[in-house]
Amino acid sequence: MLQAGYRISIASLAWTLVVGVSAIVAGVAGASLVLVVFGAIAMLDAVGSSVLIVHFRHAMRHEAISARRERIALLVVTIGMASVGTATIADSAFLLARHGGGRAPVLGIGLAAASVLALSALSVAKRRIAPRIPSAALTADGWVSGVGAALALVTLVGVGLQVAMGWWWLDPGAALVLGVSALPLSWVLGREERSGELDAPIG
Repeated sequence: MLQAGYRISIASLAWTLVVGVSAIVAGVAGASLVLVVFGAIAMLDAVGSSVLIVHFRHAMRHEAISARRERIALLVVTIGMASVGTATIADSAFLLARHGGGRAPVLGIGLAAASVLALSALSVAKRRIAPRIPSAALTADGWVSGVGAALALVTLVGVGLQVAMGWWWLDPGAALVLGVSALPLSWVLGREERSGELDAPIG
């Protein structure tokens, strides 16, 4: 089952890297804040997956997973998520205040739509595999992927309506939703790390 956790983490890393970089590039090109934020969150998911890959490789060699390393991975994701959320809220508020917003490219719609499906599938797979390892960090990572799928849906709606209707406030407005959503996620993950839930025995 460790190999299953290792493989799903590799798949997650590959997907989030490709989508994250593509979304950021497309967002910068189209001056779309919501795409840049979505890409940044995807890159955070990639960081978590990369650390889990190291964990599972170590576990397959030593037949044990380091709970300390899992807490570190969760802490990195927590701090990053909180930072992205705070910066996004500030940027979105500024754009809304000055009535400014970019025009997202159609590519953004495809990225968001594909991410809704892919991240949902990754979330289900991670949550199914994690208890059988067991790995609380993989469970948390699966939750992050699930929230990422929800955020991709928000991005899809925001970008799609902006392209269709041309309303300037949709881009910063959708980005604001992403930023606000990231903060409670970071709080929940941080609470799990502080409570020591990740100290459960790992075989």
